[in-house]
Amino acid sequence: MRERSAACWGLAILGMLGATARGAEPAGGAAGATSASPLVAKALQAMGGAEEIVFAVRALYSDGHYYANFGHWSLDPNKLMHAPGGAKLCKLNLRTRALQVLLDDPEGSIRDPCVDYDGGTILFSYRPGKTRYFHLYEIHADGTLLRQLTDGPFDDVEPAYLPDGDIIFPSSRCKRFVACWYTPVATLHRRDRQGNIRCLSSNIVHENTPAVLPDGRVLYTRWEYVDRAPQKFHGLWSMNPDGTNQAIVFGNMQPPGKWVLMIDAKAIPGTNRMVAVFSPQHGNREHAGNIVVLGAESGPDSPDRPRQISPKVKMAAGWMGGPDGFRDPYPLSPHCFLVAQDKSLLILDDEGNLEEVYRAEQMLHEPFWIAPRPRERLIPPRTDPAATTGRLVVADVHHGRSMKGVQSGEIKRLLVLEQLPKPVNFSGVQQTISVNGTFTLKRILGTVPVEADGSAYFEAPALRSLYFVALDEQGRTVKRMQSYCSVLPGETTSCVGCHEKRVETPRSAHSLLATTRAPSPIEPLADVPDVIDYSRDVQPIWDEHCVKCHGPDKPEGRVLLTGDYNDWFSHSYFTLFAWQQVSDSEGYAEDGNRPARGFGSAASPLMGKLDGSHYDAKLSDTQRRVVQLWIDTGATYPGTYAGLRPGTPPSPGHTRPDPEDYPITFGTVRTAAGPGGGESIDAILQRRCLTCHTKDLPLGRVIQKKQDYLNVPKHYCLNLYNLTTPAKSMILLAPLAQEAGGYGWCQETPADGQSKRPARVFADVHDPDYQFILRTVETAKTELATLKRFDRPDFRPTRHYVREMVRYGVLPPDIDRMKDRIDVYQTDRAYWRSLWYQPLRGAASSAAGPATGG
Repeated sequence: MRERSAACWGLAILGMLGATARGAEPAGGAAGATSASPLVAKALQAMGGAEEIVFAVRALYSDGHYYANFGHWSLDPNKLMHAPGGAKLCKLNLRTRALQVLLDDPEGSIRDPCVDYDGGTILFSYRPGKTRYFHLYEIHADGTLLRQLTDGPFDDVEPAYLPDGDIIFPSSRCKRFVACWYTPVATLHRRDRQGNIRCLSSNIVHENTPAVLPDGRVLYTRWEYVDRAPQKFHGLWSMNPDGTNQAIVFGNMQPPGKWVLMIDAKAIPGTNRMVAVFSPQHGNREHAGNIVVLGAESGPDSPDRPRQISPKVKMAAGWMGGPDGFRDPYPLSPHCFLVAQDKSLLILDDEGNLEEVYRAEQMLHEPFWIAPRPRERLIPPRTDPAATTGRLVVADVHHGRSMKGVQSGEIKRLLVLEQLPKPVNFSGVQQTISVNGTFTLKRILGTVPVEADGSAYFEAPALRSLYFVALDEQGRTVKRMQSYCSVLPGETTSCVGCHEKRVETPRSAHSLLATTRAPSPIEPLADVPDVIDYSRDVQPIWDEHCVKCHGPDKPEGRVLLTGDYNDWFSHSYFTLFAWQQVSDSEGYAEDGNRPARGFGSAASPLMGKLDGSHYDAKLSDTQRRVVQLWIDTGATYPGTYAGLRPGTPPSPGHTRPDPEDYPITFGTVRTAAGPGGGESIDAILQRRCLTCHTKDLPLGRVIQKKQDYLNVPKHYCLNLYNLTTPAKSMILLAPLAQEAGGYGWCQETPADGQSKRPARVFADVHDPDYQFILRTVETAKTELATLKRFDRPDFRPTRHYVREMVRYGVLPPDIDRMKDRIDVYQTDRAYWRSLWYQPLRGAASSAAGPATGG
């Protein structure tokens, strides 16, 4: 390995010195007693003669999210997310309470220890002091022979041994950022005994804490959101050790209001049940929460399955937290568990009784029993490393939950879409991706046929996050999938129907029509871009058919469909959502599994205006298909992740360290004071407009979506200001008298409350307030030009986007973004293509995925 230099031998010597020089230290805190209480006796009995426990000691990291504890902050590559203050790997004798420090690094970080099946080797994740990345290491249980297993500019965490001697672990080798935060993602990978590492998952967000079940499957936490709320779906899933047979175990259909992070799950020996942490809502730091026991008897959606066994404690509700809740349960028996809480190592029984057995000087983490244990069942590999595709079988697409009103035989084809990973991200909201809807771009792969009995059988590219849209005979959307699935190379997998209950079997006992033939290839759609960009692909349709009646010179129905710029989007894009013409997902408020035709193009009034019935706006078949697919791929604005930009300053006049990191938008310009400390635009509007325009009658049409973490202000119309042609701004023309060239939309209501007449807010363009607003919008137009945002011809990607693309090997290291022209659409494509599965050459393998160095 390239980075395993002599420094590793220095670390090994440091580990041996720590084990021998420090020896067995007395246990700290009030837990130093050696008498065996009933709980300790129960634990020792469950351990069957073994007495030692390994754990890590380290400080608490600062970010509030459960996953943001490695890697760097997207806006600052020197801001590292790991916990500060050094760490230790320790071993405690439960009977004598003697403590041995196996590894002590005052500047490093140690996490996630686990023990090999022979009980003699400890595997853990370690970031040595003065280095950036966590890698996997082994050390003998006596503290000798520290050995580095992985290297490279990636973080490898939360490892577990597989019964054949390989290791499964989440790793940032997947090269992506969280779709709703500023930090990198880790997904499941597998390292074989020769040091080769292969990807097992196509997930675009985190996977955590793999553990092997008695039947040989791997239990893990899968976070995912396909047109669903990001904070609600962190369920327990399983896969075979080669990545095949990915399936929900519990929690992908949680009831509204009862969502939790389900994590750190392990099988309870001698039972068919599991122990796990249920951390409130989106999860607390270090996975802190309640310890629960659950089984698999009633299916993955049974709400009565989990039973909390830890005592009730007050803890943070899904943000920050960490010291308060319980963490890292390790089952010794069906009735006895090791758990951590803050600085304490505890024994917990299944009746909720607790006893502290050790207290550290910093937070204590991840206790694991040091003892031999039986290997789980070996599952033979089901992949073909030479293949680039797998196969999917659907028994009956008409069968499933939320399919009311769908008739048998109605669905004729499946549209195959791919959710695309983000190379970098700068926010907890959607930014310019959508209006409070999806967080990600989607690729259109094509369609496959559905047989008369509802069955489908088709080939799909391996290790890609796929989801499907059911289409009727006219190609109209019937039902959209709001989760993803994937296949490994050579794998054949199947499902019963469309979001069906997982305890159900196919309704037909007969052979499926689709499986009587060869699998269908995915048929690409002609004349449709695979990733739709609104300004490039949709706006020209409005320019051809709509702008003549819905432009600033003729705003029929007060609807603007031009491509002129507002703060974030174009006027037409914002208009379609403000006038509720497009039905898409609800962002943070979205629970998923909508009814058939419940959202998307089937529920969008816009689609009924494109066939010639709305005056003479008759689109071609291709144009209509583009609009429909734009809606059904999330109605996104950019067609490139380079369109994402960092946030704005918190207040006017804020010092901007870098204009690209904190660009001025019109939201800051309109609140800034005028020359000489005069009124701002907002103050003028307060004086001249808001006496009539209240929340019930806002200035301009506003977004009607559910209130949540909105990226667009709830009561603010972005189309008030035209940053392409400032004199065409609605805020100027709507209150301007018609005889002066305005719209004359504003009206006065006389005392009788009956007849209305034009208000004549601005009698002419010489009004001082009119002139001040016009000059301010012109200034904002100039500022916008300096930003060079993605929908402008002079667009230039941010340094953060370019830095990550260089780090991934997509762009050359010597590229100068200020001088070199960068085609961001091609760069995105090259990035996604670099993640595609590449067949292994000349060797079979027990796991699929592109091989990398160890």
